[in-house]
Amino acid sequence: MLSATPVFSTVLPPLIDYPNHLARMHLLVEGGDAFYSVHWAAMPNLAEDLIVPPLARVLPLDIAGKLFLVMIFALMAGGTVWLNRVATGGWRLWPLLAFLFLYNRILLWGFVNYLFGIGVALGGTALWLVLERRRWWLRVSSSSVAALACFLSHIAAFGCYALVILGVEALPAIAEWRTRQWRALGHRIVIAAPQFVAPAVLLLAVPRDWSSGMVSYAGLWRKADLLFSVFDNYDRAFDLACFVLFLALIGGLAWTRRLGMCPRLASAAGVVFAVYLLAPSQMYGGSGADHRLPTVFFLLLVAASAPRFLNRHVAIAVGVVAASILVVRLALIEHVWREADRVYSADLDGIDALPRGSKLAIVHPADLFHVVPVPEVHLAALAIPRREIFVPTLFAIAGQQPVTLKPAFASLAEAAPPPRLWAILLDGHAGDRETLPAALEHYDFIAFTDKKPIRLPPHRCLAPVFVQPTFQIFSISHDLGCTGPAR
Repeated sequence: MLSATPVFSTVLPPLIDYPNHLARMHLLVEGGDAFYSVHWAAMPNLAEDLIVPPLARVLPLDIAGKLFLVMIFALMAGGTVWLNRVATGGWRLWPLLAFLFLYNRILLWGFVNYLFGIGVALGGTALWLVLERRRWWLRVSSSSVAALACFLSHIAAFGCYALVILGVEALPAIAEWRTRQWRALGHRIVIAAPQFVAPAVLLLAVPRDWSSGMVSYAGLWRKADLLFSVFDNYDRAFDLACFVLFLALIGGLAWTRRLGMCPRLASAAGVVFAVYLLAPSQMYGGSGADHRLPTVFFLLLVAASAPRFLNRHVAIAVGVVAASILVVRLALIEHVWREADRVYSADLDGIDALPRGSKLAIVHPADLFHVVPVPEVHLAALAIPRREIFVPTLFAIAGQQPVTLKPAFASLAEAAPPPRLWAILLDGHAGDRETLPAALEHYDFIAFTDKKPIRLPPHRCLAPVFVQPTFQIFSISHDLGCTGPAR
């Protein structure tokens, strides 16, 4: 309940991608509209798409979206607690440390399908271990359902689940290999492999243009910095202090041999960490491939641990400090989110002033996609559920989302990329302000967004409709001479 407080105390949780996801949920409930079509397929990015629309048929859309965020918290924390119970043989307060990791940088990005899938992966791993001594068919069928749920939630979450299962089975498999227990090793492989068959078939069946992506690595120093992302919110000094305290706790327990790691889960955490060190930052169109793994690693680290404190007083002191840190972190998040709420409430009034059925072009600089206290880069997408407006930046990629742009509007979106319009209208020469780019000929309004105050030079073809420092809407004049040649 405490962790859910910031979510339900705000009009709109300030997660970068969240408004865009919410707009897609509306379209799934409505079955599309004049601009967008719905095409369902078994694609690996459907957690929110399968859960929120049914909820939104009986609840307001914003409440359904917030309930999904709380489901993520429940799965991630509950999965860690259950996995710790299975690994250590008893219920402990220790795995409640997972609550410290719920508001991480990945959540602030709005990668909600991935985080939901991570919660499923933790629960699926616990189920895999619980059923180890049960009938083979029960284990195969249960693990197949868990693996398929991870896959449908998010492809990266399924990858993490596969890595964890590999790590969990590695130690006993190696022991069987060394002692030449071929029958036992074969049985282990035969039981573990079927759960990955259905996801593999579905992955191959969904059309995907792998050639359009690229693989790139950031600087090696970023690997150390990204580990901090599990605590990185809004106050760098406080968040860093929390991270250092956590590492000191784990390091101190390990140094004094009081951490008590479950070998098989420790092996899984080691596999995840090794892949994190080797993973690129960009891979086949997926951003932040390595950014996603620290959260999994630290949740596994907590789940695998059964610390033995020096005495009860030390254990109570650790619990009090951890609970205090959680309360202070949530209070800081609540403060920032309430400040963001004031900005969003004003921005949404501007969106609500637009006429229904119009077309809204989006303009922003190329470097706008960063975690900030009040992300507005996707805010205009809420014009879709609120005003039935065409917004070209909706996440509607074939093979990744079940919503796609209708062909005519896909061409409109392709012709008006936000960074290029920004370069023309704000960074261009004075002569560029005499006319508008030809790509805007079919749009009615244009929304400007930036992380710092926008200073749009006067333009004879743009009339202000709504003006705030970092979010502004203008109507587009279609008088003769206002639309120039494409650039």
